[in-house]
Formats: sequence, structure tokens, C-alpha cells
Amino acid sequence: MPVSSANTSATGGPLAPTSAPPLDDLDLDTAIGGLVAGVTGLPGDLVRPRWQPTQPRVPEIDTTWVAVGVTGTMPDDTPAQIHHPDGAGYTVLRTVYRLDILASFYGPRSDAYAKLLRDGFYVAQNREAMRALGLNLIGFDTIRRVPEIVAAQSRRRSDLSFRLTQTIERTYPIQNVLQTIGAIQATAGNVAGPTQILAPIASPLPPA
Repeated sequence: MPVSSANTSATGGPLAPTSAPPLDDLDLDTAIGGLVAGVTGLPGDLVRPRWQPTQPRVPEIDTTWVAVGVTGTMPDDTPAQIHHPDGAGYTVLRTVYRLDILASFYGPRSDAYAKLLRDGFYVAQNREAMRALGLNLIGFDTIRRVPEIVAAQSRRRSDLSFRLTQTIERTYPIQNVLQTIGAIQATAGNVAGPTQILAPIASPLPPA
């Protein structure tokens, strides 16, 4: 059953985020592919998501191209919750994910382009577009040569695994607390020993 978007912290019930969904799935693979194309200079039609609903035709053996995709996602264990008092109030849940990505370069210049991608991502200006997507670079693994035999021909292939972080923020309708009702219990010490002090509280808290 879908979560009602009309629920707030005042109504009770499950809360759905009110913010736009983040980059994910094929959109995320495509966005990362765009970064790869920009850094390596490969034409966009030769930088492809690893998994697509309809797989395009594989380029000729003498053409260098790359398939890119997220192979693993690991969230942090302590996402931040940041409350904003504007208006009725809302809370932003900020989670940082680690993305494991595999770029498989094919063709006669596969190893050279894998190295070009690695070096290019370390240039600060090239990471500006990455940060605009909520992504940032962690590091790279070994470039591994894994040639394939296709139609009795050896197709050159170089795999480059690398890791990015992705920061995702989701907004939830958790509103400001305007009034509390309860009792404050404190312990006061004296010569005869501690005593309990009960004080009722009903204090309205004006919104910021």
C-alpha cells in the first residue's frame, strides 16, 4: 500500500518524502556515463549504461567504447536528520551512500582510455560536474585486462572499478513543536536527603 503524502507529524501515520526523488537506477548510470564521456572525450553513443531495457548493437571490434554501471551501493549507518523551522517546519534526512562502479572499456585503446578516466577524475575542475550531481570521488582499483574471444577474434577489454559517494537528501513533513504538556521531575539534595519536586508544564513555543 502506498504511503499517503498527506500525512504529517501532526496527523500521525507513515511519512513519505515530499522532495523530488534522487538520481537512481538507469538515470544514475546514465549520469555517471555522461561524466565518463566528458573526461575521456569518447562520443556519447560509445559510453553506455551497462544494463538497458533494450541493448544496442555492440560496436565493431576496432572501435573503442565503454559500458558503465553501478554494481553496489552501501549507505552510511548514521544518516543526519536536520530540522528546519521555516513555516510549519520540515526535516531533511541526509544519507551518504558509497557507490561501487565498474567501467568496462572495449577496443584497441581500452587500456589507454581506462587510464585517461582515472587520471581525469583527479582533476579538480572535472569533479565540479560530479559534485553538482551530489557525487564525489573516493578512489580507484586496479585496471584489469580481461580480453574476450568473439567470433574467433580476441576483443581487448580493460575493467576499471572505482568508488563514488552519493549524498541523498529527502524532505519529510515533520513539523515544529508548538506546545508541550507534561511535568518536570527534578531531584534536590539537602541534609535530610533527596526530595522529589514535581512541576507541571504547559508552555507554548512560538514558531521561529
